[in-house]
Amino acid sequence: MREVMNVIDNDENYIYLQTTRTQECKSCSMYGGCSMLGGSNELKLKAKKIDRFEVNKGDKVIVELPNVPVVKLSFLAYGLPLIVFLTIVILFYSMNFSDILSFIFGVLGMVVTYLTVNVYDKKKLKDRYLPEIVQKIENHKFIIQENKEISN
Repeated sequence: MREVMNVIDNDENYIYLQTTRTQECKSCSMYGGCSMLGGSNELKLKAKKIDRFEVNKGDKVIVELPNVPVVKLSFLAYGLPLIVFLTIVILFYSMNFSDILSFIFGVLGMVVTYLTVNVYDKKKLKDRYLPEIVQKIENHKFIIQENKEISN
């Protein structure tokens, strides 16, 4: 899905974007995640900086929003640690450990799993699901990669 967004800031690695949520948001695969961020009508995202064209604060750009597998990422973040917790608690309880000890080992296993998923997320998935800037809008004209102008 493509969306027009405003550039609100940038640094050496990322461009920070903002837009107002529209009716089309309900058809987006990221809608469930965005709606959990709060009741604000404004959506703020970051995109990886690209070298195709220069964007500055205040520019308007067209952004391609990625199809994010929300269920898969939610399972990695919440489901996997929960499964590890329950497995360890049941395993230790069936080996005649006390309830408290089974619970403590379950929590420790869950924390280790969560930290492992967190490290994996930071290394492997860091920039994978970020929006991509595809065009810069300048004075109601789209600036395309080949520097050709197409009027609106």
